[in-house]
Amino acid sequence: MNYRVVLFCVAVLTFFTSTGCSEQRVLEKLPESVLENLPDGVMLTAAELSYEPFLKNEIGKQLTEHQGVAEPLYTEMHERLSDYELVSLTSGKIGFSAIALKNMKDNSLLFAFSGLKRINLQDIYQRLIGFDSPENASPVVVDAQAQQAYKWVKQILNKKENAGASVYVTGHSFGGYLAQYIGYQLVQDEKMKDHPFVQGVTFNSLGVLLDNGSKKLHTKTEKIQTLFKPIFTNYIVKGDPLDYASKTFFEEITGYSLQHLGNVNYITVDENYKKSLQALEKTRDLWTKAKQLKPLYPYHDLAGFETNFWTAQ
Repeated sequence: MNYRVVLFCVAVLTFFTSTGCSEQRVLEKLPESVLENLPDGVMLTAAELSYEPFLKNEIGKQLTEHQGVAEPLYTEMHERLSDYELVSLTSGKIGFSAIALKNMKDNSLLFAFSGLKRINLQDIYQRLIGFDSPENASPVVVDAQAQQAYKWVKQILNKKENAGASVYVTGHSFGGYLAQYIGYQLVQDEKMKDHPFVQGVTFNSLGVLLDNGSKKLHTKTEKIQTLFKPIFTNYIVKGDPLDYASKTFFEEITGYSLQHLGNVNYITVDENYKKSLQALEKTRDLWTKAKQLKPLYPYHDLAGFETNFWTAQ
């Protein structure tokens, strides 16, 4: 799974293809759904499958008909997603991919987003230093790729056969940011009120909310986080370089910290990351820090979650 490892800058900067945030109301309550939350293992399996090279001729077929999936994902797909069919797939200009899965029993839809597969570090850095202030605006980060992903989601939900379908979202890395953005927008969008947002789960994800310590912005961010805690969980492996970069490089360059939608749960895979973090804390130069992140790359992989969420359920 080495191709899934995302460099620190990917994490921090990648989603700023468009800048700033748009003014939106702060939500007061979430819509109710008759459906229950899915097990974390189901969400992880879907997140893993978002990296798979699905073909257009597989649309409309049961997910278990997809060929070439290696173990252990093959078994997990059959055990956890046997009731799902592939209804759509898409990809973004900067390298993420996404799949839409439909539960044939309850008509719900599960959207899964991958992390980035290619990056341009110079372009990313330029976008970061040009980041616009969200003063007096929504703290939710709006990116062109996220807008593209949301448009795709709405097109699927607006189809006649998906009328009233409830929604689940999941994603890894940058895909986790997309999942959070989609979840927030679905609840925010009055035109989507017939599609209850049930649950979101992300893995080693970027945050979607901004905070800089100012009372006004912090209050908005905290209110949204609290609102989504019953239905949105973000799992992060201790030592994840993306998590470290979000808390250091992003804030150093933009003046803002990145926060997640809903709950954040840290899990421990091993204790070896501590030495790398200690070395990073002794270094001040940003680019030197970037080079020293290399020992932490494996912690960004999805493999660390497999032991925690596939074997525990």
